[in-house]
Amino acid sequence: MPRSSSPAPSGTDLRAPVEAEGRFSTGIADFDRVLGGGYRRGTVTLFRADESVGTEDLDLLLFPTLLSMLYRSRGLVAVLPSRDSPHAFRSRLTRFVTRRRFDSRVRICDYVGEDAEAPYVVPLGPRGFPRRGRTPSAKEQAAGLAKMLAAERAARGTGGRPFVELTAFEVFETLLGAETALPLFYHGIKRTRELGNLGLGILGPGLGVEAGIRRMVDSEIELRREDVGLVVRGVRPAFSSHVATIDPDRGAPHVTFTPRPA
Repeated sequence: MPRSSSPAPSGTDLRAPVEAEGRFSTGIADFDRVLGGGYRRGTVTLFRADESVGTEDLDLLLFPTLLSMLYRSRGLVAVLPSRDSPHAFRSRLTRFVTRRRFDSRVRICDYVGEDAEAPYVVPLGPRGFPRRGRTPSAKEQAAGLAKMLAAERAARGTGGRPFVELTAFEVFETLLGAETALPLFYHGIKRTRELGNLGLGILGPGLGVEAGIRRMVDSEIELRREDVGLVVRGVRPAFSSHVATIDPDRGAPHVTFTPRPA
């Protein structure tokens, strides 16, 4: 049976859509419908984006999902695309969710020392991360693992709730190379399934990990930007192209999701 929706923080009229049994809502009712009720729990969905897709496009499609989860007191552990930053991401998302909730339930893994002092940042590099040609010491590995476990505890909260794992695959390939990154992705995806979390992956063009990642994930969705808006097409599960745009009546983060005009 669907669950009741949760109220949004004071100052917005956004409501987390109801969730079907065994599903996480995308935060967009029509997107839930084409996916058969939303994202299946304990699965990983890959967003394969071409060169035309920018940060605003990803926000448009992903923010409703993240807000739906945060409004239910679920958390987020994220590895952001290289063109994004923890501070900028927080600034954009806290237009719709309180800073207190963001800081308590969101953890952003950082490998370049950016915004390292912020409470929502998990500083994992550059020294503590196994860069190309360098094997971290046992002490560095233990420290990195401890930080990741602390990040997961924050995302899960005292109730041990499932959380979102958002991963931009380009970061690991850049730091490690494709051959080293793929086994890490494999273990990460297996863990997502074991915990019953929601895995969301972002894959840009030209990455060496593409074929391996596409074999591992449960679902795959293509994204491209056209004049009509952000075009979203389902590969697994298959669904025809739809256009995601900001709802003209209610504004962001509300999104319309309609079949692409011929």
